[in-house]
Amino acid sequence: MKYIGTNIGGGIPKCLITAKKLNVDTIQMMPTAPMRWSAKEIPDEIVEAFVQNLLDNPVKKLLMHGIYLINLARGDKQLFHLSKLSLVTYLNFQSRVEDRISSLSSNDKARIEKEFEILGTCFHPGSAKDLSAEESLERVIYGINWILDNAPRGTLLIESTAGAGDVMGDTFEELAKMRDNANQKTRVGFVIDTQHTYASGYDWVNDLDGVVEVMDKTIGIENVKAIHLNDSIPTLASHKDRHANIGDGNIGLDAIQKIVSHKKLTNIPFFLETPAIKDDEGIHAELAKLSPLK
Repeated sequence: MKYIGTNIGGGIPKCLITAKKLNVDTIQMMPTAPMRWSAKEIPDEIVEAFVQNLLDNPVKKLLMHGIYLINLARGDKQLFHLSKLSLVTYLNFQSRVEDRISSLSSNDKARIEKEFEILGTCFHPGSAKDLSAEESLERVIYGINWILDNAPRGTLLIESTAGAGDVMGDTFEELAKMRDNANQKTRVGFVIDTQHTYASGYDWVNDLDGVVEVMDKTIGIENVKAIHLNDSIPTLASHKDRHANIGDGNIGLDAIQKIVSHKKLTNIPFFLETPAIKDDEGIHAELAKLSPLK
């Protein structure tokens, strides 16, 4: 079965309520406000509300997105530490949800565990504004290891970027270095964004097999846990991060359908982050473009 879904805003439990209303089985969400530091643990009642809403819900694949303030590449000690704590909070939320599911009645536990999976928390590595590229890479790696040491469970997923300015993570080679230097590699994976990678120079349109091949050789397809499926307003190798609705950009509907249908990507869940998904009508319209592929 192919999993194609969308980002849903509104936090918990609204994201699950919306998913049920729209009958979406694959969602990305942020448990906390996207532009506010999340250094404190998410309250128990939020964890409980989340799990209770899973009991009668179509969601099978869930991806959490770290807040937008995170930057593990900065030299600023306070911002660096807040970034680390925010990701620890999300990994701990994953663990607490899984623990609560395990404590349910045997029937409820079996029903959820049979199909539901939290893929992990994805995040942008950050921008090397006040350090050299080499120093920033070391900073990101140190941050990843600190986070994994301070959150005993949960999965970190590094998101590919468009590489604007000093933004890190725009090549598969740089992403590979981040994971290869992690002390707990099995807890680190990737989220590949079609728009970001197209803007950083990977030509999904004219060299799909080539992009997939270099991705597999460099970071390993098995380590790609999700794909952000977005069209691109900017042209190839522009290094600009601007998403377009499916079929309205330079990647185009035909190439996007081929990406989703590629035999080496078939088991990876896809998540829309296009401009149209700001409301239920937009989500429905965007998913309808891809419904024949499910």
